[in-house]
Formats: sequence, structure tokens, C-alpha cells
Amino acid sequence: MARLWAFWGGGKDFNPADRALGETVAARFPQITSLAQHRIAFRTRVTWDLAVRGIDQLLVVGVDMPLHDEVHTIAQAVNPGARVVYADADELTMLYADVFYSAEFGGCGFVQAGPDDPRAVLDGAAATLDLDRPVGLLLINSLDLLCDPQAVAALSVFRETLAAGSHIAFCHLTACQDRGLADLGSMCAGISPGPPCVRTPAALETLCVGMERVPPGLVPVPAWRPEPGPWPVAEDVDLWCGVGVLP
Repeated sequence: MARLWAFWGGGKDFNPADRALGETVAARFPQITSLAQHRIAFRTRVTWDLAVRGIDQLLVVGVDMPLHDEVHTIAQAVNPGARVVYADADELTMLYADVFYSAEFGGCGFVQAGPDDPRAVLDGAAATLDLDRPVGLLLINSLDLLCDPQAVAALSVFRETLAAGSHIAFCHLTACQDRGLADLGSMCAGISPGPPCVRTPAALETLCVGMERVPPGLVPVPAWRPEPGPWPVAEDVDLWCGVGVLP
């Protein structure tokens, strides 16, 4: 999925099979390219917001192929001492992350484990991050890859292990505008981990149990703390997000 999102987002790190599947999905769901751009824009805004809030440790579970506005670059711009751990089960994705990120930012750690194995993620992250202090956890379309019991279990582990004051930020595919988007999972049935599933906003609400929601709450991605501007904020987007704080 990291390579597919890179393809849809205009990146260059993918193989012919990724391109073929990416083009097939984009032909069926033309909005997927704009969703890819919205998700990166959200990642940028939420990373900046967390850094400004004083969160100097970030854990990215579900790594993107290198595009632009990388998490460690944004965090370091606010606090040069910020530390970032990237975790993903995909070997190629982590190879790219290690090569591109560690060369430019010494505060990075890398863990080869995905959201379906939160214990391994946290055990690996502990080598770089102090888990007794607040952490900003970024799940950028990572929960899409988990079935309901897996998603609930993963979030439970993260909530129980991370320190009070930690933030959990996520974005997730929905089908509010295009109900056919639910077929994305069957189109990507060969993806591992995955395939991606689509959840309703009501279902996403249940994943936020045990966290205090950061305003504006659970909303379409463009509506989450948008940059000031004269244009109205689009809300007809099948990508929703939220940020919660652990008490």
C-alpha cells in the first residue's frame, strides 16, 4: 500500500506491478489521486501541530515511500532534538526509509513491524524513544489494513502502553461520497498486509474510545485545522481523520 499511495500521490518509488494496480484502481476511483494528496497534507499539518504542542517523539506506524514534507523534516524544523521512529512490515519500504531518512536526520529509528503487531512496534521503538514520556503516534491509513478485531486490539495496546499525554493521530478511508469505494479491498486482494478496508465515520468513532478528542474532532481530512485561505474547505472527501490524547 505504501507504494500504491506513492504512485497515486505522484511519487516515483514503485514497480511495474504497483503501477498496473494503481492505474486500475485510479480508473475505477478517480478521486484516489486527490485522496493521496489530502493524506500527505494532513500528515504535514498534524506533524507540525504535534511538534508545536511540545511532542518531541514521533512514532510513524505505516511508512510512506519518500515524497515530500517527511515527518522527521517537519518535526526537526520545530525542534531540532525531535526523534522519529518509522515502523512498517514491508521490507522494501523500510529499506527506502533507512537509506533516505537516516542519511539526513540522525534522530531516526527503524522497526520492521506493522500495525498488526503493535507489541513488536513498541519494543523496537523503545530503542530510540522514551516510552515513559508522551509520544505522537501517526497512523496514516494504517488502520485501513486491519480488520475490526485487529484494529481494536492494536489501538488497545497503544493506549495501554503509551504514556499519558501521548497523541494518536489517524486518517482512514471512508465511503461517504462514493459507496463503491468499499470495493477497493477486493481490487487490492493480493496486497499484504491488507487489503485495505473502508469504514464509516460511525465505525471510526468507536476506535476513538478512551481518548480525549483534539478539536475539531473526527472530520474529513481537509477540515482538520486547514491553512487559512479565501477558498471554502472541501468536505466531500472519502478520507476522515482525528487526533486523540491519552489521559
